[in-house]
Amino acid sequence: MGIKYWIYPILLASCYKGHLYVQQENVDGRSLASTYVHSPDPRSKHPPKGQRLLFSWDYPHSVYIRGITLVFTVRFWDNREETLIFPLQRKRGSSEFFFDDKENKILTYQVEAVTKDKEILETWKHQLWTDLITPEEE
Repeated sequence: MGIKYWIYPILLASCYKGHLYVQQENVDGRSLASTYVHSPDPRSKHPPKGQRLLFSWDYPHSVYIRGITLVFTVRFWDNREETLIFPLQRKRGSSEFFFDDKENKILTYQVEAVTKDKEILETWKHQLWTDLITPEEE
């Protein structure tokens, strides 16, 4: 009985990853609810096509008051990188960035939660993320 008591808190604590969650998702006509319920939708004639990064956060007040900004570094298939800045206005919430397939196909990304004092609180990396190596000019 005593062993179970000590294992339970350890397992509960080890399952918690952090305060930031990011997910990449493909978007097309199947993403529209009207596709399934057959309701009129002007977007169904030209549905969005691309990818989006969905992200959510939930920071304790003691951390949130330090002024958190999410810094997204998104790398596309042509090795271009784009940096997106998202200052958090609430301690808990969710949002998204949409990328049109015509111009931008996401290869990988990294998100850093940074305080106003430039301290990195947390980093979320896509499983294929590596630092970009660029040849040095001589």
